[in-house]
Amino acid sequence: MNLEESVRATVKDLAASAPMPLDLAGAARRKGRGIRRRRQAGVALAVMALAVTPYVIVKQHQAQPAPVSPTPAPTAIRRTAAPQNWTTAPLKLPGGAVVTAVTRTNVGQDNPAGRTLPTGNVVLDRATGRYVVLKNDYYTVWGAPKKNRGVVSDGGGGLGLIRADGGMKWVRVAYTLDPQWSPDGTRLLASTLKGYTVIDAVTGRMTRHSVPDAMAVCPDNCFFTWLPDGRSVAIARRDLSAAQSEEVADRVGEVAIYDVATGKQVRTLPVPGVPVSGNAWSPDGRRVLLEAAELGGTGRRIADTTTGKIVKEIPDSNVRFLPSGQILGLTDKLATLYDPNGTVVEVMTLPRDFRYRSVSAGVP
Repeated sequence: MNLEESVRATVKDLAASAPMPLDLAGAARRKGRGIRRRRQAGVALAVMALAVTPYVIVKQHQAQPAPVSPTPAPTAIRRTAAPQNWTTAPLKLPGGAVVTAVTRTNVGQDNPAGRTLPTGNVVLDRATGRYVVLKNDYYTVWGAPKKNRGVVSDGGGGLGLIRADGGMKWVRVAYTLDPQWSPDGTRLLASTLKGYTVIDAVTGRMTRHSVPDAMAVCPDNCFFTWLPDGRSVAIARRDLSAAQSEEVADRVGEVAIYDVATGKQVRTLPVPGVPVSGNAWSPDGRRVLLEAAELGGTGRRIADTTTGKIVKEIPDSNVRFLPSGQILGLTDKLATLYDPNGTVVEVMTLPRDFRYRSVSAGVP
């Protein structure tokens, strides 16, 4: 088709009447032909213009892509290593915490714990700032978060409160799971089959509370945990509308808060899981660390206490909130520091002596 024919066809297409509404396919085809003809005519006119005015330079401006904002680089993870010679001073962990105890994990076996710092049950002596080995064998040891040395278990209902001089104050309580230190380190919280017991860490005085309403709706993992104020305790409540099964974890509908002194329920929070067994709540109460949603799961979840939304999942099972609001995860090899939203900030390699042992943490 020559130039004259292209221009004529284009004008004819533009003057043609609109297609009938039902002939959409035909209209699309005619529109496509018209566009192609107009393009051809435009090219032809451009060629004529160049032929008539050879001294005119036509510069084609190509559309420039919009500038793309640079993607912010991910925050670099700080990587550190603890000193291998860790026994002569409080071992500092990421986030300002310190190691308060190291205990064996092969509890229940016939082999006794070692009698040396690299092999035994070890606690931090805050008076001297050094680590000491416990003379006798114990089932397990939990280091104190602040003032005291720690507490040990005899494998039954006996808890031994370690005095400043290394002696023991024994109490008997039918506790379930691990006893938990209060935020100020002066009391222990022991969950029982009927409720909970609060133990003075110096005198051993016990105050028992029966809370049948809490125990009646308790999920598989049934225990109380301290809130940051030290005046309240929390326990998960099973979703009664969900069927129970031995193969899957109970579904949690909410978490109930009790006044620790009276045993009275004061409120509930829309938290969809079981708070972990120690330092589960952020200092401002806006975040809580939850156990895995599935039975036997090793990871932990960060939840918003107002909305119940799961913020993030983190792989560590031994986790706790620090006074700074950051989260510390501990294994026998690594100490991992997370921000309140679960982003890794620092990873520290722990001493070789910590292999196959459990680590407790507290504040200096």
